[in-house]
Amino acid sequence: MAASLDGYIASATGDLSWLNEAMAKDEDYGFEATERRTGAYIVGANTYREVATMGGGGSKVPTYVVTHDQTLATKGNTELFSGDLWELVARIKETTAVEKDICLFGGGELVTEFVDLGLIDELGISVIPVILGGGVPFFGRVSRWTKLELMECRHYPSGIVLLNYRLKGPGT
Repeated sequence: MAASLDGYIASATGDLSWLNEAMAKDEDYGFEATERRTGAYIVGANTYREVATMGGGGSKVPTYVVTHDQTLATKGNTELFSGDLWELVARIKETTAVEKDICLFGGGELVTEFVDLGLIDELGISVIPVILGGGVPFFGRVSRWTKLELMECRHYPSGIVLLNYRLKGPGT
């Protein structure tokens, strides 16, 4: 996922042009490598709608959209899900090759739920060199703090910084 330097994943109006403007055409941010290692995506409904308006949302990789709106239009190998997130992850693990990742791709509320439930092993954040001053926060209010271990820090000429963390569990 990507966030502005001040921690927002979308502007107050929902505008994401700042994100697309930051990416350079000649920089490899690992999208293809992520797609290769991913056995399933879990996406929040708002993120799915946004990706679909940009022409995405039709991945061949199984995609589960967490939503209460069972009328949400989907395409590709996409399924709507409403229910217990532990059950969703268990179901995906049963049908996904063990060497493949389950990739959680937003939004902020869903990421926060997964952190609170202890369902995230790793967290990758692309920090975009822009300050939005407000908008949709990357994280909601977590129920407890969680320790992170830095696994990778990669920077690009565009100013984007990719941070990969392993979640170590609740703080004490």
